[in-house]
Amino acid sequence: MDYKFLVTVSFFELYKVESLLRTNGVRLKIQDLYNSNLNAGWVDPFCNSNERTILVLAKDFHLAKKILDNLYN
Repeated sequence: MDYKFLVTVSFFELYKVESLLRTNGVRLKIQDLYNSNLNAGWVDPFCNSNERTILVLAKDFHLAKKILDNLYN
């Protein structure tokens, strides 16, 4: 399956965005680069940049983008 980058969100926004996308039938993957970088020692453990990357199926990309536009505008 071909996934496409949609957005990077903070840990605190993740639940709301994930829930909204899944409710609308968008299939997604969440990448947690913060914890892997923390474990590797590349990130300060007290860093405020605790973000997640959301990828969606390419066929769902336009729908997901429209949902996020409505959420943030």
